[in-house]
Amino acid sequence: MKKKSKKAKKRFIIFGIPSLIMIFYFIVTLISSTFNYISLRREEKELKEYLLSLQEEKSDLKIEIEKLKDPEYIAQFAKENYLYTTDGEYVIKIEEKINEIKEKEQNKNKFTYISIGLVAIPAFIVIKKGLKSL
Repeated sequence: MKKKSKKAKKRFIIFGIPSLIMIFYFIVTLISSTFNYISLRREEKELKEYLLSLQEEKSDLKIEIEKLKDPEYIAQFAKENYLYTTDGEYVIKIEEKINEIKEKEQNKNKFTYISIGLVAIPAFIVIKKGLKSL
């Protein structure tokens, strides 16, 4: 009976260990391939979305090219973006004026808060001293 157990050990060493190594290799390869497949699908989805955005941009640019063939559109575009004027026209920057007005209001509010603080602190001290004397 000891001979059979030695033969069984030899068979296990010859066939079993390599079989276990191959099974382990196939499992690792399967898991690795699955993760690779998932990442490739995700990348494909992102690339399809990017392609759609590029196609939309392409169509927008084609429309812009068509518009740029019109001289009136070019004149309006130059007036809006580059402050181009024709004879007798004046450029008024409304956005800058609005920003200046907002800054002045904010500075006025800051001054108001500071002045209230400068008046309130001494008044608080005087009131506190007055209450202690009573």
